[in-house]
Amino acid sequence: MRANFVAKRKYKVSLIEDIAERDANYIRLLRLLPRLRRWRDFSRRPGPEFDAAASAELLAHTATFLLPGPDGGDISLRIRVTEAFRYTTSLEIVQQPGDPDRIANPAMQVRVYHDVNSAEVISYQGHRGFKARYKQPDRRMYQVNEKALINRFLGEWLTLCLQCGRVEHHLEAMLET
Repeated sequence: MRANFVAKRKYKVSLIEDIAERDANYIRLLRLLPRLRRWRDFSRRPGPEFDAAASAELLAHTATFLLPGPDGGDISLRIRVTEAFRYTTSLEIVQQPGDPDRIANPAMQVRVYHDVNSAEVISYQGHRGFKARYKQPDRRMYQVNEKALINRFLGEWLTLCLQCGRVEHHLEAMLET
């Protein structure tokens, strides 16, 4: 008796899809963080207009988005600027659900490249240095396309914030206006 099976196709990295996802994530981040857009415009100015004072202002920036949770409560997603250089900015994105005993809080580090209008995940749940493709089986249990999946997850997270997130206003931010 012959066994019927379907041969698996080898995963091929799609550079076009990966770049498109990173570019879309950059646009999503600019929409969510208007200060990041101003920083991009400022950093593209020539020469001495770039200074440490502007960088320090961006470093203090944090935005929290409230998303509807499964039990009717809110889940918060905090985006915090951790580094600000002329052409790159690093962000920390952390979800804080109401019941941390039932779900792990996703956390990632994202690098934003203003010179090429792109953003990619550089760390997820403490794991760094993702390859574009992994051989299977992988000893760390990564998927064959782990890096692409993580960047796609970032895109879905940011899209959710854009579609149904509410900005949490902090007292300090309300006093500034």
